[in-house]
This record gives sequence, structure tokens and C-alpha cells, in this order.
Amino acid sequence: MIIATLALAAALYGEPTVKWTAPHTYIKGVEFPVKIELSTSTADELPVWMAEPSGFSVNGKPLGKRESGKLHLAAGAKLSLEFDLAPLLAESAAGKEFKLGFGDGKGGEDVAVSMMEAAPANLDFMKMEPAELANYQVLMVTNRGTMRFEMWPDVAPGHVRNFLDLCYTKFYDSTQFHRVKSDFMIQGGDPNTKTDNQASWGMGNGPRMVKAEFSKKHHERGVLSMARSQDENSASCQFFVMTGTAAFLDGKYSTFGKLLDGDDTLAAIGTAKGAVGADGTIRPKEPQKILSAVVIRAPAK
Repeated sequence: MIIATLALAAALYGEPTVKWTAPHTYIKGVEFPVKIELSTSTADELPVWMAEPSGFSVNGKPLGKRESGKLHLAAGAKLSLEFDLAPLLAESAAGKEFKLGFGDGKGGEDVAVSMMEAAPANLDFMKMEPAELANYQVLMVTNRGTMRFEMWPDVAPGHVRNFLDLCYTKFYDSTQFHRVKSDFMIQGGDPNTKTDNQASWGMGNGPRMVKAEFSKKHHERGVLSMARSQDENSASCQFFVMTGTAAFLDGKYSTFGKLLDGDDTLAAIGTAKGAVGADGTIRPKEPQKILSAVVIRAPAK
């Protein structure tokens, strides 16, 4: 994810503050969630299109027709908006990269968004060799933003196969991060989190168990690792992403990838408020949901 803060020209739009977020990565047919926050300390008027998807532009061209009219903001007002730009981008974006802007470019520079390709149909990750597994990454779309992960098949091929297969078959879609801590990790992937039975959260398994693949890779921020029970070979579907450093996990849990983009999304999930458990981790009050986990082709180096 990227965060851009735009201070729009007072002479044109008064003195509002505009913040917007958008993913670094776009895949055709996959959600592209953007957020806008408009706030002002004094009463202001803005063009109404600034509260619509057409307020965004691709390579300088607005995403849709911009309607006339004014949006009135009272003093001290804050307006938060969320849109999925994927349908509009499917018609406008081309090439391997495009520039996404907001507010007609009057408050800040456009940002680069990479276009990536979803993995083709009918792949069998469980039979792939490590060299071929290295050609794939995962884009995880959550209700807090997106995260993109590289895989480490040279470190833990069994875990990479399992994770890619679960993402590819949509196993993780609509599951939640049920256990978080801002300086430790966020844990998710349990199918039980699709239910309201919170007592069962953290106890669910997937279609298989994976043998331990411990390595010398450190559990540091952004590292992707697999949860398990007391049995070293009991990893299944639940995974965690480090928000801090935890050396006591090294050599005891199987690391198999790392975050490439989306540290702000990781931080947002990691700082979710909720009930504090006996181990100091938090059960978020509001859902921290995985909307989709999409296997994509790794960009050519």
C-alpha cells in the first residue's frame, strides 16, 4: 500500500486536507481498494467529483466523467470514503505500470502502480519443483489494505507449496486475522474464523499437515511463518506475519516468505484494538478480514 497526503490549493478549494491510500499493485479482476479522507478546520466547498471514483486519474486521465456541483464541508468535518477502482481500471490501465493520481494533481504527485498477472488456471502447486515455485508471489487483499509477499521455496518448499495451493484454491478468502500484536505478529488463515464461534478460532486446520522446515532465517518484521501446535510437524493453514522481531521463534517455526509491499497494511492490522489475551496478543474487536489471497506471477528481475 502507499499513502499520499495532498494539501490542495487554498485559492481553488479552500483549505481542506486530503489523504488517500491505494495499493502498489493492480491485477485485472481483483479488488483495488482505495480510501479517501477529506477534512477541514473551516467551512469549505469542494468539487463533488472529489468524493467520487472519478476524482482519481490514470496517467493524467480521469477515471470516468466528473460531475459538476459542489460538496459542502462544515468546519471541523471529516469525510471518509472507500471505493473499489478495479472495474474502472480494467477499462483504463495498460502496460506494466501506470501513474495513479487524485484531485487532478493539484495537491501532490501521482504514484506508480505496477500491473501484475494472476497465475493461470489448472496449476498444481503441490507437484511443483522449488525453481518453478519461485516464479509466484501472493497478493493478499484485506479490508485494511493489501500486502504482497515473495516466497522462499529454497528455504521451505513444502510450506510454499501448501501456502500457494491454499491461496490458489481460495481457502483463505473471507478468513480473519484473529490474533495480533503491534510488536510481535498478526496470525490468520483459520477457516473457523468464517464462523461466529470465536471459541474455535485458532483451532482450525486445512486439508493437510506440513512437515517442519526450520531454517536460519530470522523472525523479523515482514517475515511470513507458519503456526503450529506442540507437534513440530503440525503446521497446516494458519500463518503469521511478523510485526516485530522474535528471536525465540527462530529454528522452531518454519519461515517461508516475506512482505514486499504493504507495510502500512501490516501496521494497521497489527494495531487493531480488542480484547487482550493471557499471552498479551489481541483478539480484534472489528474484523481484520482477508477478502482474497491471489497467486500472481513474480515480476521479471
